[in-house]
Amino acid sequence: MTLGVCGPVDLKLLEWELQGVDFPETNAFPLTSHFINGLLRRGYKVIAYTNSPVIDEPVVYETTQLKVCVARNKPQPGRRFFLFEVEDLQQLILRHPADFISAFWSYEYAWAALKTGIPTVVNLHDVASQILLNHRDMYRLVRWTINAIVVHKAKYLIANSEYTYNQLGKKLRSKTITINNFYPNNLERSLAAPVQKENYIVSVVQGFSRRKNIDTALKAFATIRERQPEVEYHLVGIDMEEGGLAHQYATTHNLAEGVKFLGPLPFNKVTEHIAKAKLLLHSSREESFGMVVLEAMVVGTPVVGGTESGFIPYLLNYGQAGLLTDINSSDAIASSVISLLKNETLQAKLKQDGYDFAVKNFSEQVVIDKHLAYYSKILGKQLQTRSLTSVHTSQE
Repeated sequence: MTLGVCGPVDLKLLEWELQGVDFPETNAFPLTSHFINGLLRRGYKVIAYTNSPVIDEPVVYETTQLKVCVARNKPQPGRRFFLFEVEDLQQLILRHPADFISAFWSYEYAWAALKTGIPTVVNLHDVASQILLNHRDMYRLVRWTINAIVVHKAKYLIANSEYTYNQLGKKLRSKTITINNFYPNNLERSLAAPVQKENYIVSVVQGFSRRKNIDTALKAFATIRERQPEVEYHLVGIDMEEGGLAHQYATTHNLAEGVKFLGPLPFNKVTEHIAKAKLLLHSSREESFGMVVLEAMVVGTPVVGGTESGFIPYLLNYGQAGLLTDINSSDAIASSVISLLKNETLQAKLKQDGYDFAVKNFSEQVVIDKHLAYYSKILGKQLQTRSLTSVHTSQE
């Protein structure tokens, strides 16, 4: 049995013999790579399907257990309804077929997998309607339309949280099960021990938008800075670099004092930066899951998140594993952050309770076993492990 994983894959995070190779840039999402690694550790043969904006022809890498097929991604795919990307992925899958495919996200990757006719389960990692409501532009309208096509065509759907599941209509819920996201089992071991906390709070954000709500967080930090001038605020992620959208906004509104605009960082650097922070401020108004929150819980950094921010209240065990606040109010955010910074007893409690809740509910072992059990149910047979021994790379 060969399992396929189709989605955005960070090739540098894969645990295979080709670590250190100068791979082309890909559309990457760490969770997909961690999922592949989890399957490999269980002895499964895996074929990963992803794409890259910097290659002229599809590329295939192959090792003992893992084959990675990289299709092409052309500029401005939304203007073409992602049709080129879907076709290129579809043809690559057909040339290198798996027995079963798990597709991540209900967009071009899932569409391509479904078009092959290979048995496929689609993992829902966001709520397309909520994304469109918070980003009212043509690109998100195209994405919403693709999502509608995919969820209609798919026979099997997996929602990454109860929040995502509850956003679906009754008909879609009838073919959907809920399996939460997970953290990789090597997350803690990847940190240099012991981690020394430094005097900053951190937000990790993929985009400066109404949904991510960094403007309110910056206003809150201005108040925090007045009360505790020694504390810094570090912004990590897309649009968070110097000169980026967040920096421009902060400069225009005189909110940049004490803020470090670090921009995108490699996954291990992000994890290390979260681990060293006094707390993680998660300002998003809506979140289908909240991977960065889970990662903070695992590495021992208390979290402040939104009371009504999608799955965040559940992820923080309704205030038992993190501090919940009105994320739409800069005053409420500032008050919650300041109270937590001043209360070392509460910091220690949230750190321990957050870690315990994460281990019990979101560990790799627990979650991937649920995926494999569902695949077995779909296929009507118990999955068997397999291992091969060849290593080579090729151009398609």
